[in-house]
Amino acid sequence: MIVTLTPNPAVDVTYRVGALEVGGSHPVGAVREQAGGKGVNTAAVLTTMGQECVAVCPVGADDADRFAADLDARGVRHRLLRLPGRTRRSVTVVDDAGEATVLNEPGLPWGRDDRDLVIQVVAQSLSGARVLTISGSLPDAAVAAVVRCVETADALAVPAVLDLRGPVLRDSLAHGPALVKPNRAEAAAMLGFDASAAPSAAELAERLVGDGAGAAIVSDGAAGLTLVSGDGIRLVGRLPEPLQGNATGAGDALTAALAAGLAEGVPTGRDAWAETLRTGVAWSAAAVLQPVAGAVDPADVARLLPRVEIEEIA
Repeated sequence: MIVTLTPNPAVDVTYRVGALEVGGSHPVGAVREQAGGKGVNTAAVLTTMGQECVAVCPVGADDADRFAADLDARGVRHRLLRLPGRTRRSVTVVDDAGEATVLNEPGLPWGRDDRDLVIQVVAQSLSGARVLTISGSLPDAAVAAVVRCVETADALAVPAVLDLRGPVLRDSLAHGPALVKPNRAEAAAMLGFDASAAPSAAELAERLVGDGAGAAIVSDGAAGLTLVSGDGIRLVGRLPEPLQGNATGAGDALTAALAAGLAEGVPTGRDAWAETLRTGVAWSAAAVLQPVAGAVDPADVARLLPRVEIEEIA
């Protein structure tokens, strides 16, 4: 069982337009609406893989039934925690060039009882689990509760894959997550570097491992994914050229691929990490070809896998 925690789930709304011009009026060619949030998208991809998983989500009670019905229709197992209010919306506008503009509403704040409930449900769900993933932004006052979930996973020897940023990622490193995967800008900001003078992705990944992560993958756009592991492996994985499409779900598909790999055991050695990275690049790239986040066609993954380039970093 892989447990995905989405601290700040959303109802994802995707608009397709020919071109987006700020201040203009745009006809929308297609509209998609579905239960989302980064951990939900990860759970959807894991379900496509045939992995046993459960999505833990604190959602607004006002639309929890609709959220659950959508996940049920997609075959995603879930455990929804109902908070007062309405689940936030995340609106993505994708143009014909594949450029995505995302507008994120603020999430529901967590009260003390909500924080305690999330910690309790995650702890219960981790019984017998093989991996915990925690992904995405956080609502107000949630940092300590999410860090506590990472601490619980560490105490239960459940590998944690974290797609987080800022203070919650920094504080979670003390509890030895198996793998963290910020992008280069997020890693630089968390480590105190100015964006205009950020170190290389490899240097940032090394810092994250030095601060407590078992391994770090730092994404850097077309430059690919840079992996540094605690056992000294340093690799870059990428396609020869980036794919055009909707990249909003690429990171979530990567998280799913990494979690599925770690569920079979934490990689050791160059070959094992290279295979983990290769698989992650392929699933991430395949997600770009889909119109919405959380969807991947395994046939695209199979086609892309042989094209993934893996290089060692000196």
